[in-house]
Amino acid sequence: MRHNQDFAAETRIVTAEELAQLASPAPALPEHSDFELPRWMWSVMLGGYGTFLGGLLGATAGEGRAEFAVAISAFYVAMFFGTARVLANVDDRRVGVFGRTGGKLNTWTGPMDTRSVAGQVLVLPVLLGFFGVAIAIISAIVA
Repeated sequence: MRHNQDFAAETRIVTAEELAQLASPAPALPEHSDFELPRWMWSVMLGGYGTFLGGLLGATAGEGRAEFAVAISAFYVAMFFGTARVLANVDDRRVGVFGRTGGKLNTWTGPMDTRSVAGQVLVLPVLLGFFGVAIAIISAIVA
């Protein structure tokens, strides 16, 4: 059995305003111009990198070339995060912290809660901080 659709039965006359509304694009979701991470996550992340660089600086105290290399690394970290912050906020629109919007961060693979985001974002900086402290301790024991 073949289905024949009756287009005449489904058509209707629309006004110019209705046509303009139908032709206009749907409202787009706002782009996430900031990274939506709460301030405490940024503090822990930057603190981990700072602890790592501080541990390296403590381990290489007195070595001019090594201290210069650590200073270059610190400058690189500052440029990395600073450039990302400036470029992410060029349009001056801020979506807001996902903790204020129901506690879920929407990702391509689905929503993530605060604990999951913290676990994924903070594991490397925290471990690098511990590594920097370990380097400083080992250097103090050996020297």
